[in-house]
Amino acid sequence: MKKSFNFNYLFHATVSAIAILLAVTPANALPGQNISTVVKWAKTKPQLPTLRYNSEAHGYDGTKGKLYFYADVTAENGTVTKEGITVSGSGLKFTTKNANAVKLLQNIYNSQIANDFQKSRYVTKIGRDLYYRGQKFAYITAEVQGGSALQIIPLRNLQEFIDNAKYCQTNQCDI
Repeated sequence: MKKSFNFNYLFHATVSAIAILLAVTPANALPGQNISTVVKWAKTKPQLPTLRYNSEAHGYDGTKGKLYFYADVTAENGTVTKEGITVSGSGLKFTTKNANAVKLLQNIYNSQIANDFQKSRYVTKIGRDLYYRGQKFAYITAEVQGGSALQIIPLRNLQEFIDNAKYCQTNQCDI
């Protein structure tokens, strides 16, 4: 009887701990997830705009104040291939050393993503774009007309993005 009680107690305690962990852990929508997850997630973030499908961009995007957010998706299964944030007219620059940029990432995503970006390693610069390798994701930053942009891409695709940027720099293609 005592073994059964201990097992039941341990089982219920473990299940309860997992349930609490899942309830407390914020949902994050990042490259690799389905676009429906990203759209639902964006609705829970007060700083993000409502995302709408943009047929020209083959993805979802929206603007709220000085912040533009987008998620590119594959046509086959709606998987997010990259996400981007552009902040205009605020003086904010997406750099690994800019505390305000890191704080914005923490507010939109979470501290894990903010720390991953902050601790990411500079890889190369091609044109206006700076490429960084984090532990979880890769990041591309750029100064754009009147603002600063950050893209989050799957780590496994970093070299592909670099190679494409080099090709386009040489061949004048529009990426």
